[in-house]
Amino acid sequence: MKRSLQVGLVISLFLLSFTSTGAASTFASEACPSWEIKLTAEDLTANAEFGRSVAIENNLVAVGAGSADAGPIPTAGAVYLFKSQGLGYVQEAKLIATDATPGAEFGRAVAIQGDTVVVGARFAEVGDQTKAGAAYVFRKSSRSWFLEAKITSPTPENEDNFGRAVAIHANLLVVTARKENLGADDVGAAYVFRRRSNRWIYETKLTASDPTPEGYFGQSVAVQGNLIVVGARNADPNGAGAVYLFCQIGKEWVEVAKLTPPDGKSDDQFGFTVAMAGNLIAVGARRADLPGAKDAGAAYLFAVTGDDAPLVAKLTANDAMAGDQFGQSMAMTGGMIAVGANRIDIGANKDQGGVYLFQRMGNEWLEHETLTASDGEAGDEFGYSLAAFGNFLVTGAHLADLTEGAAYVMPLKP
Repeated sequence: MKRSLQVGLVISLFLLSFTSTGAASTFASEACPSWEIKLTAEDLTANAEFGRSVAIENNLVAVGAGSADAGPIPTAGAVYLFKSQGLGYVQEAKLIATDATPGAEFGRAVAIQGDTVVVGARFAEVGDQTKAGAAYVFRKSSRSWFLEAKITSPTPENEDNFGRAVAIHANLLVVTARKENLGADDVGAAYVFRRRSNRWIYETKLTASDPTPEGYFGQSVAVQGNLIVVGARNADPNGAGAVYLFCQIGKEWVEVAKLTPPDGKSDDQFGFTVAMAGNLIAVGARRADLPGAKDAGAAYLFAVTGDDAPLVAKLTANDAMAGDQFGQSMAMTGGMIAVGANRIDIGANKDQGGVYLFQRMGNEWLEHETLTASDGEAGDEFGYSLAAFGNFLVTGAHLADLTEGAAYVMPLKP
């Protein structure tokens, strides 16, 4: 990203001919999983929401269960770590907050980098603020996981949702507070922390140059190199949502671009999810309307090229139906884009959920496979969360198995 990008610039979007087209089965043999691994935990209770968040790196998978019991503390939330072993996965650890409180939603967000796992708990207790939110950083030493730090806002307030989204890259950690009030309700903010000498040091606070009341800046976040991308699902124009790009210039983080959908309408929730890989930024708009299909959802792809970030594709499902919420989750890896649609119907199973895979062929992104759980049932919401690493995809179905939840690991290539 070059310095020539202007602060507060709204990128002019021009839809190229890269929009997803047919050929639903053209590449199925290349991407169809030959097997799946279902992850569960023995101590889950009803409504544990196991699968509400997921992360994967190398041989480690993290699954957030935002309403699981933390020892004797009910509904405080937990994160389960699984390590690959042979052709399967075994549970390696269960992470909980040492200061767990009921309803903290520990595990609402999770991220992995190497031997570090970051967990968001958007309603964690901070001092006398009972629901301000926090992020917990765990590290592995020898064979054990220990709590390295509890990270909180410099100015915690109840209901800020600090910890709603987290992202980590190298020694940089970003934690969002999508409901922080900044002169108006629920404007939102993101906080940047940097690890120095085994300590996480607060560096700066990111906000939109054109804050929108109830904009939810911080709904989603991604970080790569010196670029931070923050989604604001209800931002203007038209309340359709926006995504803000921040670049580190010297010692400062500067807003260099604002991405908006060219066809956005109120409550599209553009920016509900974001993902980055290489020079591509993927943005989910889970409630975008399609012709005859309200809230079917869509995903938009932007390419960062020098001092610009034009729209290069709008992805939609070939079988889109009203209420599918395509764009609920997103992940990118190895030239593949995965888009979760947690409320698609599979046969007679309402809201079973699925994940659509897209692959670039020349100047087009082609939909070529829809992944579903082999044991899927109505209401599972498979595809609610997504993460990918190498040739593996992990997705959460947080209402599966009588609402206990489940997660699935699937290879992207046989």
